[in-house]
Amino acid sequence: MKVLFIVYHPVDPYIVFETAKKIESEGGKSFFVIIEKEGIIKRIVDSYGFENVVIGKSSESFIGKILNIFTVVSGINKYTRRFKPNLIFSPATPYSSLACRFNKLPLICWEDTETATFNFKYSHKRIDSLLLIDSFYKKLPGDNIIRFNGYKELAYLHPNNFKPDKSVLKKNGLKIEDKIILMRFSALNAMHDIGLKSEADTNDEKILKFIKKAEEVYNAKIFISVTERDLDHRFDAYKLNIEPSKYTHLLSFCTLYIGEGTTTASEAGVLGVPWIALRDKPLGYLIDQEEKYGLGFRIASLDFALKKAEEILQNNNLRSEWQLKRNKLLKDKIDVSAFITWFIKNYPQSHTIMKENPDFQNKFK
Repeated sequence: MKVLFIVYHPVDPYIVFETAKKIESEGGKSFFVIIEKEGIIKRIVDSYGFENVVIGKSSESFIGKILNIFTVVSGINKYTRRFKPNLIFSPATPYSSLACRFNKLPLICWEDTETATFNFKYSHKRIDSLLLIDSFYKKLPGDNIIRFNGYKELAYLHPNNFKPDKSVLKKNGLKIEDKIILMRFSALNAMHDIGLKSEADTNDEKILKFIKKAEEVYNAKIFISVTERDLDHRFDAYKLNIEPSKYTHLLSFCTLYIGEGTTTASEAGVLGVPWIALRDKPLGYLIDQEEKYGLGFRIASLDFALKKAEEILQNNNLRSEWQLKRNKLLKDKIDVSAFITWFIKNYPQSHTIMKENPDFQNKFK
């Protein structure tokens, strides 16, 4: 079996690495087509040793994304002809959908972001199977929808596939008993981010004041992760410098995550780390983690978020309480990587099985 994986965001390859390894271990072939973002996706794929090619770079502007269509679609089809896959697996995007309109190959996609309305409008109809998380609250029409009980983060952070690497602590001057706070601020330039404004743009003083208090009162160690943007020079001492593949390992040892990166918030929840998401647009997977499991908090106001952060830091039973919450989540959800692997290897019969008997997925708990 030959599978072509298309990746647009640094998290995308992690979702399918276990699947790609399984395919190759059984004599198949995996090939990654990369649309570069943040300058790290190729580094991530290379670190796992998979064959890959970069065909373009993600654009920051809406117009740039539209103009990028020809470059990306032609690049996908060029390497589809060379690699000759049995099927294509990709995030749901107009680029992948349009490419498969020409090459006629089966297209399996995943989606977990309800605010990605542009993607729905221009990609949904051409996708053969669209894998949606159960907590995705928008109702999408069509027989191509397959819902599964999990999050994309459970494809690479489920205990079956992820073991925290303690060496990341020593490399960053940390001890396992340290209170570690990770903050993340984004450029917010994806299609589903249109209309959002970064809290870091106008609140440097508030953020810096919180950091100083966290250091002095709670003896916390603070790291700031920034993507595609620069912060004031006063934050230089806190900037996180880490290999992309070690990011979630550091996160797993954190006491708290605060930021605009909603994927990191979900990763934190899956790892049993409290999160505060500075996001006022609702996302099903964060609502699920907040309301069903109590793992985090969606707070649009930076002032309220920093107050909540102090409440969390004052909880002496934090780790044990959040691990109990995490255990409940893991008991309910499936191993998403195992599910995706089965779905791809047994396609298209797997689509029929899931339509007829959605509970089949419970085999992957």
